Amino acid sequence: QEVTKDVAVSGALWLPVELSGQGHSRRREAEAFISLHAALVEQAKARAAAQVVRAYGAAVVALQRSLILSDLLRDARAEAELMGERLKRGDAVRPDASLAAVEAARHEAMLAENGALLARAEGELAAQVDGYDPGTLVPVAPPALAGAAVQHPRVDITPRSRSLAAEAQFHAASAARSRREGQGMVSFGVIAGRGDYGETRLGGGVAYAFPLFRSNRPESARATAESSRALAEKSLHEALALRRLSLLEGEQRQLTSALSVLTSVALPAAKEAVRAVEDTYAAGKTEMLAVLLSRRELPTLALRRLELRESSWLLVADYVEITGDLP
Repeated sequence: QEVTKDVAVSGALWLPVELSGQGHSRRREAEAFISLHAALVEQAKARAAAQVVRAYGAAVVALQRSLILSDLLRDARAEAELMGERLKRGDAVRPDASLAAVEAARHEAMLAENGALLARAEGELAAQVDGYDPGTLVPVAPPALAGAAVQHPRVDITPRSRSLAAEAQFHAASAARSRREGQGMVSFGVIAGRGDYGETRLGGGVAYAFPLFRSNRPESARATAESSRALAEKSLHEALALRRLSLLEGEQRQLTSALSVLTSVALPAAKEAVRAVEDTYAAGKTEMLAVLLSRRELPTLALRRLELRESSWLLVADYVEITGDLP
């Protein structure tokens, strides 16, 4: 009867090897992921820059509006005091003195409301711009949306376009990685041991898992669909951006024309009308109400001019948000 000499010992080492490029596809997906988030950061910077431009435009307009309203309030108060003195002397009637006082109160309320708008705009600037000191604002005119950058824009390199292109590339890389990983790896094995008689036993083998039940087809199809969606959205965005930039230029051109008419025609005419009505009132041929109504045209036109400037700043902010750069 044969008796075994010792206990049989056996060990196996299997080394899986990716022969279908799975590792390379994972590296490409990781690189595409990094590129996508870098593009998203640039898009966020463009949005932040646009917000700064909007806040700056609002602050500039509010500051200039404060100067106009302060001058109007000073003149209205002087007129109200004068009318009060004339009423005491019997040189003016009570309705005229009341209208002058109401006019002064109206300008005071407008100035206080505009102060709140200015504080809000400067607060937004201070929150968005490091080191900004409220009260040190230097007003400048909005830049013109003209030139080759606006007339022939490169909408394919806008922050939004680049982020969508990076998103499409990431999903395409993810689909490729899913397809690669759906293919089984080849495993090479080494077997070593000792038989029950103490003899050395060596062996080897090759193993492959056929992707019959798990080939990552749903994941690959979903990533491919997301890539197609991003490319379609990119194409739509570029078409809309091209049209929007053209409209921005045309809209600002109309605003500039309106500003020119207000500055060169409407305001001088309003000032002449006020002088004529004041002369007529001084001659005793009209009432105080006519003077106050004529004077309202001046601040109305001046404030309207500031509204046009604010609208122009909003157009510049839209341009910055689309392109990521100042014109």
